[in-house]
Amino acid sequence: MENYLLNNKHPEGKSKAKFLKDVLGYKSGDGKILHDNLVKAVLNKKPVKVENTSYRIKNTYKIKLVGKNNKEITANVVCIFQKDSGKTKYRIITVYPDKR
Repeated sequence: MENYLLNNKHPEGKSKAKFLKDVLGYKSGDGKILHDNLVKAVLNKKPVKVENTSYRIKNTYKIKLVGKNNKEITANVVCIFQKDSGKTKYRIITVYPDKR
């Protein structure tokens, strides 16, 4: 969260960091809050898109994301699931606003 989505100096993530700050009130240091809100929004939801690769499964979820400022938007969250030492692990890759 901190190194990518909330990092306004990251070459690829800075536009997301700006959006998350300006629209939803998340800023650097809010990584745990953002992560918890994303997990809560994705939990028990069915993905809208599933991509299987030889190394992992990539799921995209359409969610209602609540900001630190209590504003709510529809967003897409991309997670990967992979086996690591016999355990299935997941990682949130990115989040971006839904265009619809």
